[in-house]
Amino acid sequence: MVPSARARVRQYIGPLSLFGITVREYPLPLGNILPRQSLMRPLWIAGTALSRTAALACSWKADVTWISRQLLPAFAPIQPLAKRPIILDVDDAVWLNTGGHRAGDLARASDLVVCGNGFLAQQFSHWNSNIAVIPTAVNTSWYRPHPNRDQGSNGALVLGWTGTSGNYPFLYAIEAALQRTFAQCPQATLLVIADKPPEFKSLPASRIEFQRWTPRTELAAFARMSIGLMPLAENDWCNGKCSYKMLCYMAAGLPVVVTPTGMNREVLALGTVGLSAGCEQEWVDALIALLEDPRLRRRMGDAGRAVVEGHFCLHRLTQQYALLFQSLGGESTRGSRSPIASPTKQIVT
Repeated sequence: MVPSARARVRQYIGPLSLFGITVREYPLPLGNILPRQSLMRPLWIAGTALSRTAALACSWKADVTWISRQLLPAFAPIQPLAKRPIILDVDDAVWLNTGGHRAGDLARASDLVVCGNGFLAQQFSHWNSNIAVIPTAVNTSWYRPHPNRDQGSNGALVLGWTGTSGNYPFLYAIEAALQRTFAQCPQATLLVIADKPPEFKSLPASRIEFQRWTPRTELAAFARMSIGLMPLAENDWCNGKCSYKMLCYMAAGLPVVVTPTGMNREVLALGTVGLSAGCEQEWVDALIALLEDPRLRRRMGDAGRAVVEGHFCLHRLTQQYALLFQSLGGESTRGSRSPIASPTKQIVT
């Protein structure tokens, strides 16, 4: 499953069961991206179409069909086969992708569109008047502050970045700022957690550590970090992002330095959780300020944890999803004393 579906769908399966909601998941078996190798494309298209058709046939046994982002990437969707009501869940500006015009078709075919932030909601409201905004939740039982998070091992100060290699251009964009920061703070290093190593042009290899992403390696890496980084660009694609990386840092009690674009700006406004940086000098100033002041790091990290617990924790947002399912679940959800009358919800990702 792609990272967005893991955060927007999979992590809710267990908590929703506490509300009497059974989720049956049907991820794409061959991934959601058309292979670059032309010889593999016919196999991918055939396998994806077959698996989607089977999943949508199973949706007729459910009360609600819950679709993550795009039903069938890169070619014509087959949402008419899905059991209604349909909930479309979106956490990216998917209409900007190749074949993104399908997003409007799928939104119009849905009974409700759940968006991860207000920017997405504004766009999807052009295609569907029934919109709900639910931010991406963070499992605060999984991401927790480490007692020694202010410093890495052996007194090192660790700047941390986690994500997919597809987002490396955002990290590369602050390479000059990182280089200047390293020159002023000899004990600082950069820890990158991703699917493959980064390729910086000028940062010394001795100041960079790479770890391949898994849920557990990421968690262990957070325990070593002093500051979490989330650089972005000023464009519609980044406005569509739901700040999940930033929120995970905050849940782990880390202060953040982020580009103040889109939802990042909204999260920053909820508390003194970190610093914003829009240009090279601002990145250098923000990083140095936090690296040189352990009390400031601790204070902002504690504030960030409190913001996540108050606004973005998994338990709180699971309740919001449960209420949506209750409102669309049909006769099986009515007249019950419990929040949800045990409907089965279908996930198609």
